[in-house]
Amino acid sequence: MDDLWLWRADHDVQGLVTDSHNTVQTGLQVNGDNVTGYGLAVEHTLGNMLEWNGDNGKTYFYQSELPYDVTQENFGDKGFVSYKVDDKVNSHNAWGIGTYTFFRDHDVTVKNGITAPQKSGIHFTDSLSVFLSGNGGLQNIINNDGKAVNGGNRVQYECHTDDQAMEEAA
Repeated sequence: MDDLWLWRADHDVQGLVTDSHNTVQTGLQVNGDNVTGYGLAVEHTLGNMLEWNGDNGKTYFYQSELPYDVTQENFGDKGFVSYKVDDKVNSHNAWGIGTYTFFRDHDVTVKNGITAPQKSGIHFTDSLSVFLSGNGGLQNIINNDGKAVNGGNRVQYECHTDDQAMEEAA
């Protein structure tokens, strides 16, 4: 995959989309093994934005924006994330993964931007979270790790560097 921008519209010809109209649950679901993505973006979906279910996947740059217009404040309680690697995956490498928040309509806090199994073959390097504007924010960058972003703390980085993963991916 190369240079994909998968976007659930946050506006239409009549103006802003509100109350979770234009329903899209997941922007990208990867079910095959040995898939590589370069320059991926998924924005505003109402569930997990990206779901990676295949083994030996690689992502080089991914950015996302959580939905502006969720219909309820408990959206954050549902466990949705921007980038989700399935628990059955044993090998996955990702570099430059970013989750941005702008909850326009409600005070929403999401627990994690990224979730992935904690296994020796799973590596994330240089992930970040950004609070763009609005309400609420994000508690953790990845798997309950990394500092929160919100109105008082706008950008946080989780810069795991794994030289072995880089060599294996090359």
